[in-house]
Amino acid sequence: MLLVLLDSRINYIINKTLTEPKFLNSYKSEINHIFSDLLSKHKSESYYNPLAEYLLNEKNSPKRIRSALFLEIISGLGKSYSNHIKLACSLEYLHEFSLIHDDIQDKDEIRRGNLSLWKKFGTEKSILFGNITKIISDNITTNYNDINSKVKKEIIKCFNLVCINMIEGQYLDIKFEKNKNIKLNEYLYMISRKTGALMSMSFYLPLILNESSKEEINLLKNIGDQFGLLFQISDDMLGIWGDPKSTGKSNLSDFENNKKTYPLLLANEQFSKKDKKIYKELIYDKKNVKYFDLLNLLDAYNIKNIIKYDCSKYISNSKNLISKSNLNNQTKNNLNELFDYVIERVK
Repeated sequence: MLLVLLDSRINYIINKTLTEPKFLNSYKSEINHIFSDLLSKHKSESYYNPLAEYLLNEKNSPKRIRSALFLEIISGLGKSYSNHIKLACSLEYLHEFSLIHDDIQDKDEIRRGNLSLWKKFGTEKSILFGNITKIISDNITTNYNDINSKVKKEIIKCFNLVCINMIEGQYLDIKFEKNKNIKLNEYLYMISRKTGALMSMSFYLPLILNESSKEEINLLKNIGDQFGLLFQISDDMLGIWGDPKSTGKSNLSDFENNKKTYPLLLANEQFSKKDKKIYKELIYDKKNVKYFDLLNLLDAYNIKNIIKYDCSKYISNSKNLISKSNLNNQTKNNLNELFDYVIERVK
């Protein structure tokens, strides 16, 4: 549970400008190449062209954070990652499955700066497109023969469990839209499933491949769990304070769709009675809400800086865990840099 500092006078500032860690891009071209090859096996199918148009759009190519983390940690264990790029792509196809279905259920019209799949091709077809990406992911794991049968069985088990957790998280996210009294701990549980489960697997799956001890696997899982939470919290912050040209959606999108996000839940717990009333009025009159009305209310309680300060303690704890891992120093440094970057990308 994140420790929330309630003193609105806190003004936490990191005095350095951080850029995206270079290692995230070092694997990207290889991942994209195999990702494309896996999809090309479906070229003869009628659904290939629209799905390829969406998944292989070079102008708005995804960052491939999950697969890059997976391959980086394999390298950090002193192993060659080249034999495991397909498995990295399985993570990405499972991620795409969740995004396609989430966009349909959340009615999000924009994804990575373009029309979302359902908005362009319709809900019915997009449900099928999402199912296809899940099948591609499953085919990779079930036909993965570069490992012994015991490890393969464990990997398939992990993917299935993560998928169930992601679905539970999405279910709770939808359920929360109609509940006005969600607490921060309930929200953190939801994102630990919806976002955190797959992100966390990117950290500990290499340890399973390596047949590491349970203690080592659990250590990386703990680090991955924390990164998953931080990643979603930073996305929530970008949803309010980010540049719409970069995020691809309005700064009021989450608010207008009644999405429960970390900044809004934190603020609601700290508002005075007077400001809670103002906030409720904004909720009930979404059509006339102006971005700066909401922003001024959040800034009055210094919400962004409180979250950053709060997360800095969380990051410090994660770095301590990273230092205890059996990863090589280069990978430890890369992970430390990533933890710093994930929150500081919110300006």
